[in-house]
Amino acid sequence: MNHFIDVEVQSGDLNQTLRSFLDAKDHLHFSELAFYHYHSFGGTDTKAAEILGAGIELLILSFDIFDDLEDEDSLDEPWMKMNRSVALNAATALYTLSIKVISSVSNEPLFLHKLMEYTLQSMQGQHDDLSNRPATEKECLDMIKRKSGSLTALPCVLGTMLATGEFNPAVESYACQLGIASQIENDYKALFYDSKSDIAKKKRTLAYLYLTRKFNQASIDLLNIFENEDKIADIEIKCYKEKLKEAGVTQYMYVMNQLAIQKFKKGVAELELGEKERERLTSVLLNND
Repeated sequence: MNHFIDVEVQSGDLNQTLRSFLDAKDHLHFSELAFYHYHSFGGTDTKAAEILGAGIELLILSFDIFDDLEDEDSLDEPWMKMNRSVALNAATALYTLSIKVISSVSNEPLFLHKLMEYTLQSMQGQHDDLSNRPATEKECLDMIKRKSGSLTALPCVLGTMLATGEFNPAVESYACQLGIASQIENDYKALFYDSKSDIAKKKRTLAYLYLTRKFNQASIDLLNIFENEDKIADIEIKCYKEKLKEAGVTQYMYVMNQLAIQKFKKGVAELELGEKERERLTSVLLNND
């Protein structure tokens, strides 16, 4: 990926800034999604798949940076330790570079159309998240589908399209469910970061919306705790976890995650691939996630 930065970014300082951002990236999950689909659907041009994967990783990194700058978290990342205007411009350059790299592997208009469709959907989902718009479970799931589901669909669909030359709606459908499942799992884990920041900030996540329905006293107790910053600081993590379980949040998030996973599995099972290939794809994608 450094190769594409060196070729396209002549500004020495910006080049080094983007390289430092790339060095902070410790996983390549999204490029792997593209590879698995490309090869599962009969793709043989490894070089093209590698270029697609590199472009997708640059795109996802730019979105991660935008997300951190907008949410003002992940303070240990290099882009959070520099002037925010400089970081924002660098992330925009990275995003633009990623689009150029991805679009270089195919001349098919629909390929570029799906690329831009998914990126725009994710941006709309991020807007709704930042604006704290979801007021119901359905609205929250719709937001997650746009924000995270579309970014998971992007490598799966583009990898398939690069191999077959055709758009596969079944791949799009199950990939969105995989993205939803992953985001729900991440949202649950985030309950234990930064003094339980998501609920403390009253972000309308699935967990927060569940609590606001006040099914039991534990839910009411947790909401009261998050009304007071001193109480948030005082609550011990063990007690906090027990309260979440008592309120039903833990069980609820698990069920919602599993529902999305089951929809994902059902979608893969309907692919026109051999049984062994479908089983391998299911196993690989869930483990990759």
